[in-house]
Amino acid sequence: MRVSTATLRHELDAILAELLALTRASRTTLRLDDAKHGFHIDDVVAEATAAGQNSLRGITSINQRAAATAQWVEKNRRLLVQDDLSSGEPRPPEALVRLYGVRAQMLAPIERGGRLDGWISVHEARSARHWSEGDQEAVLHAAEQVLRALA
Repeated sequence: MRVSTATLRHELDAILAELLALTRASRTTLRLDDAKHGFHIDDVVAEATAAGQNSLRGITSINQRAAATAQWVEKNRRLLVQDDLSSGEPRPPEALVRLYGVRAQMLAPIERGGRLDGWISVHEARSARHWSEGDQEAVLHAAEQVLRALA
């Protein structure tokens, strides 16, 4: 039985809400290419935000796959952890820092059939921060939950 796109979005939003609570971050997002459900990597498929944080849904001005951070995840196929976006490589999209105030982030790959179909982002907008081992485990677990929901 095929799950409806609306039901899938609801399930994915719930996964990201749990991740937001576990990490106490500012925002969690899922970007995903999935033609069956009409999802495109340049828009947010699912999201959870802390109080006072703007949503990134519908903001498609950044070519996501061209971003240095996405290219790093594509090449390495593992969790990218960035404690301070003001320095270091790979550089995040300028708009993410300048317009949305993101100061630290983690990106976890979503791989299917040998392809990088997307990633979960965990954003911290209040300040740079050290992502704990527990934070990293939480985002990797969320990526596994997303894959199960998509199966």
